[in-house]
Amino acid sequence: MAKLNNLKIKLDDRFPDSQIMINGLSDLPEHYAPTGRSGSHIEINVKSRLFKDKSLLDQHKMIHEAIEELMQMNGGFIHAVTIKTSLKI
Repeated sequence: MAKLNNLKIKLDDRFPDSQIMINGLSDLPEHYAPTGRSGSHIEINVKSRLFKDKSLLDQHKMIHEAIEELMQMNGGFIHAVTIKTSLKI
């Protein structure tokens, strides 16, 4: 649960006054075990005014930048992330 709290804090800091939902926290499927991989799959849904006039690619980059240190390649717990963004009106 602490991992999710860290993720939520990072997103709240980066996207104030936004609607943020985090779903699908699950460990990697068993077929990854022989490769020694571990980590979690996360789904993030953010509705924010900060996405105004931003392309979908730029919106996703903003999310990635906010959670970068939590990604597995940087020593974090997130192996894969699915991102959904929309403009909050």
